[in-house]
Amino acid sequence: MERLPYIDEHAITVDANREDTWSALLRVMCRDPHDPSTVPAGFVLDEATAPERFALKGRHPFAIYRWVFEVEAESARRTRLRALTWAAFPGLHGKAYRALVIGTGGHRVAVRWTLQRIAVAATGADYTDVFEAPMAQGDSRTAEQAFRDAVGDRPAAGGRWVLWIHRHVLRLRLGPYSSPQHIIGWPITRSDRDEVVLTTGGPLLRGELTLRRRDGRATLTTRVRYGHKIAARTVWAVIGPLHRDVAPQLVKRIAAHA
Repeated sequence: MERLPYIDEHAITVDANREDTWSALLRVMCRDPHDPSTVPAGFVLDEATAPERFALKGRHPFAIYRWVFEVEAESARRTRLRALTWAAFPGLHGKAYRALVIGTGGHRVAVRWTLQRIAVAATGADYTDVFEAPMAQGDSRTAEQAFRDAVGDRPAAGGRWVLWIHRHVLRLRLGPYSSPQHIIGWPITRSDRDEVVLTTGGPLLRGELTLRRRDGRATLTTRVRYGHKIAARTVWAVIGPLHRDVAPQLVKRIAAHA
């Protein structure tokens, strides 16, 4: 395939080893995970080098494109998964198609949704999302301190609503809002310079919030595992959209707080 213009790159950190992430990638992207050539309609397999690189390519009258997944081990139990896109849009119809697919943000949403599906498949969580924001240059705070700075020692008005939902709708077990062992009522299960993990649960579901500092960015990952599948799925269908409004704003406050 001819050299194509670069479009963008999106990435997610998966709490699974490289091999499990590769296996999840094939389960999400292939009709038959044992046959990497069974890729989605509109693509053909360009490369499948386990467990490092999975590349698709395709073309139609309005576009020529290449979609590449790179799987990089960060540690024995953590993997960085990247999705890179190159594409050309020839002619007037191609320009219109580019505006529809790239200009509207639809491509970005589809890629990030795919990455999150792979993360869910790799970790066994019923729901996973990841939001990122750039941190200020020279910010030397630990991940835990950055989280505490963003949420404060006492909940603001919006924070009180979030706590009420956590306690009475999601039915999570919460401790004090802020203590040496708690942030927003969630117990701290792990904390080091670049990462803090909060975990709690209840009769409906179990939740995990992970804040990481990496390459000048703050990354907030949410994982949910359902207890009572039907009830938890129903409740999360209502609360999930609210969470997806709140979490990006929270990670921006974490990253921007001076």
